[in-house]
Amino acid sequence: MNNEQENNLKKISITKIVYLVVLLFFVGMVILYAGGTFVSPNVVAVKAENNSANVEHNHNSADMNTLNEIKSLEADVKNNPDDLNAQLNLAHLLNDSGFYDKAIENYKKYLLKNPNNVDVIIDMGVCYYQVGNYDSAISTMEKGITLNPKHQIAHFNLGIVCSANGDISKSKEYLKKAINIDPNSDIGIKAQNLLDNH
Repeated sequence: MNNEQENNLKKISITKIVYLVVLLFFVGMVILYAGGTFVSPNVVAVKAENNSANVEHNHNSADMNTLNEIKSLEADVKNNPDDLNAQLNLAHLLNDSGFYDKAIENYKKYLLKNPNNVDVIIDMGVCYYQVGNYDSAISTMEKGITLNPKHQIAHFNLGIVCSANGDISKSKEYLKKAINIDPNSDIGIKAQNLLDNH
């Protein structure tokens, strides 16, 4: 093998290595992107149930125990439509399990008999937010604020929904109100952080 042939083989080998590295880099980026590494964190509305400051997570799927519990609660509600606790527990479980449309249906049924439960109204608004129905989320949560103007979680959630809906000015307004209600609470601190990052 002469020098020219040897140099050609080296060039081909280097070219193959470069292509392999580029291919591996591309595959790695696709895997990282698919895994959500480059997705910015999504701010999620907070459930009002028990005035909890825990952030609601979208589970997207429920385990068999949860599905069985849902079926059991659905049977309880069907057999005893006046059992408001069963109706509310079913709505909350559907919400927690990511079945937002069904949760909305059950929150509505509950609110027909107990229309002034602000926490339930806000939780229903969170469900509307989760399914991308921002107009209904806003009008529902605003109804909650009409009933209880000092409901901090409602103001916080409205800040999130208005931001998602593109109304940054209104979002800031609601976040400031959430902070004013109690700046030292978990929700007040989260509202301040969101406001600082707007």
